[in-house]
Parts: sequence; structure tokens; C-alpha cells
Amino acid sequence: MSLADVSRRLILADAVRAEGGEWTALRVARTYRAAGLDVPLRKTWRGDLKRLAREGFLTRHETPARRFYTRKDDAR
Repeated sequence: MSLADVSRRLILADAVRAEGGEWTALRVARTYRAAGLDVPLRKTWRGDLKRLAREGFLTRHETPARRFYTRKDDAR
């Protein structure tokens, strides 16, 4: 794991803390773009969400047509 990966996920974690709500890959992409980061791959956006869930920061939710994450203490 590179320093860039860690820094990118810290930006995401800060945004999740500040904004709350449901987080999808598209919302992650918009957050990275707003932060001036060039992260063009959906695989990376999804991977960052999965990693934060694995680390216990996010909770994963799935419906037949949608997957999203919420902050652990905001979990439903």
C-alpha cells in the first residue's frame, strides 16, 4: 500500500465523517474530483469503500439493485 493510497482513503474518511449519509462508488468519485484527485477507475472507488469497511469504519448495505456504505456509527 502506497502513501498515495493511504492519503486518498484519509480524504474519503474525512468526507464521510463530515457529510454522513449513504456512500456509493459514484459519490466517492465526486468527492475525489472535488478534492483535486485524479482517480479515474471505479475499481479504485469501490476498493476504497471496501477497505474502509474492512477496517471497521463503514458498514456495507446491499439490496438487489444497489450497494452502498454508511459510517459505522450511522449504521441502520
